Amino acid sequence: MKNILLMILRIFALFITFTILFVFASNVTTPPELAQNFTQEQLSQSAVILPLVSLIMTLMLAYLALRSRWLGWKLAGALFLIFYGIYTFLSQIETAVFPAVANQLLPGMLGGFFLAGLILAAPLSLLAVWILGKAKKEPAVNQPNNRLALPASEWAWKIAVAVLLYVAVYFIFGYYIAWRTPGLPEFYGSTDPGTFWGQVSNVVRDTPWLPFFQGFRALVWIGIGCIIIRMHKGNGLETSLAVGLAFSVLMAAPLLFPNPFMPPEITRAHFIELISSNFLYGCLLSALVLWRPKAVSSLRPAPFMAKSGEESQ
Repeated sequence: MKNILLMILRIFALFITFTILFVFASNVTTPPELAQNFTQEQLSQSAVILPLVSLIMTLMLAYLALRSRWLGWKLAGALFLIFYGIYTFLSQIETAVFPAVANQLLPGMLGGFFLAGLILAAPLSLLAVWILGKAKKEPAVNQPNNRLALPASEWAWKIAVAVLLYVAVYFIFGYYIAWRTPGLPEFYGSTDPGTFWGQVSNVVRDTPWLPFFQGFRALVWIGIGCIIIRMHKGNGLETSLAVGLAFSVLMAAPLLFPNPFMPPEITRAHFIELISSNFLYGCLLSALVLWRPKAVSSLRPAPFMAKSGEESQ
């Protein structure tokens, strides 16, 4: 009981830390004139939603830290790459390539997003390790961690499949959940052709670079997913769920805030799109990486369903 209460206090302290850093990073990097784009109702909604978003993000970060086999600086670096990579980098590079959103931003605002994410993620990752009691070294287990110990040929085809899988998930969910929302195609200066393959044809014609850009984002997703898989001490099922939750929560939760540049129905559509597609992709990516072909698994135990205590640092 004492340990449970202590952990609740630790997570609450991390929640307060997250909220303070979030507000500080936002105030330092946001142009003062941005407030003019918010209605009074949106400002009030933001104040109400802030604790909810902070709690969701804190719980996700705390879970990743507490279920990690890593400690100290190694864990802090991993948390930074995961948090900044999903919350800021992968989100904002997509903002930058879509003129319908980027052109509405105030001068220097996009760069401010990247800076705000850095101001939040760097100290938060370090403080999370300390607050959650993950800075102290524990007795090492002699058994090696075999996760991600794959031959180059297996890595090559798995990465290729994972990239294609992400591009497929991105466009399928993007069309059936987001693009078919009334008003969303018009917001992006386009139209809904009425069929998925019609939309694919439009993408190839109007933005032929987009599949390649999403392929690049897929490589970043794969890198972040592999960090979580490598550090997580749960079995394969729990690890897959952890990757899916991290992919979806860390990117979608900020969309709960009112957005002065997007109508509410469009923000809502993107939230549903991201929370579902990123969760699915994270789970599938983990299953793909952890899966061993029969010829290989016959030589060593497959770690997909390995118990948490069977692998060490």
